[in-house]
Amino acid sequence: MNRSVHLRPDELSHLIVEAAVTADEQGFWHEPRPIAEDAVQHLVRFLGVLLAGDDDVDLHELRVFGDVFAAASGERPSEHELREAAMEAVEMASDPDALHEFLATTPPFLDAVLAMDRARGTRNADQVVTALSGLGLAVLAADGRAELEEESVFTIHLNHLRGEVETLG
Repeated sequence: MNRSVHLRPDELSHLIVEAAVTADEQGFWHEPRPIAEDAVQHLVRFLGVLLAGDDDVDLHELRVFGDVFAAASGERPSEHELREAAMEAVEMASDPDALHEFLATTPPFLDAVLAMDRARGTRNADQVVTALSGLGLAVLAADGRAELEEESVFTIHLNHLRGEVETLG
């Protein structure tokens, strides 16, 4: 996988799920739940917290969120389903302990991609984190404003994930 970060949000989300599925196909996923499901869940939580972090869900943000969700899951959710997913992420974020745990935890799908990179000498995890960064920026920019809380979530989580990738050298 060698793609530009200048891809559309749907392409970035597809890149993330594709890297996860590759890790599964290469034998690095050992969970009963499908790895693609884990990747989609992480995308929905991360982007949902960013999307609704300012207590306002803008239509432009929903469009980006819908494009990401459709590309990652293969299903086009309704506006109502998108709003529900964003609100679930906000509920998680309203618990400081749950939010801290989310921000400081590497999602299992990314652990599998990291293990694959270690074994194969590839840099897929770096591309996944770069894609997550691009998606986060797309959501932050969609409504034309970024609140301090949103920027903090973006920075803390991506710095954690970048730190995980840096352990590869």
